[in-house]
Amino acid sequence: MRPNRRTFLATASGLALGTRLAASSVQGANSRIRIGIIGTGGRARGLMNQLKPLAGVELSAVCDVYEPRLLQAADIAGTNALRVADYRRILDNREIDAVLIGAPDHWHKTMTLDAVAAGKDIYVEKPISHTIEEGAEMVRVVEA
Repeated sequence: MRPNRRTFLATASGLALGTRLAASSVQGANSRIRIGIIGTGGRARGLMNQLKPLAGVELSAVCDVYEPRLLQAADIAGTNALRVADYRRILDNREIDAVLIGAPDHWHKTMTLDAVAAGKDIYVEKPISHTIEEGAEMVRVVEA
């Protein structure tokens, strides 16, 4: 079957609905969700400002290859937040429950698949993929 707009939308919504909400997995003594931010441009920093005041949310790590943005995000996250240039350090950190991916669009697929493989819950900014095929692959990986 050749993908069309309808199958693309079904694929994209399947990816969004196929991931479990990290907050719903927080139980008992683990009463907080620790989030790593990958890509700290204006949109990601705006989301950080919305997440920071929420009860039970900890902005644990920030990642960007552009140091001025990394430092701006670190100011929002707080002094205890890990600062890294390589997003894989966030994915390797077992204390981080979820990642917010706000990196440039061409990194969304790779970072999302790597985050799934690392067992992280994911929020990824739009566009989630550049092609229908990329989106379909992401759905397959999330559903597996």
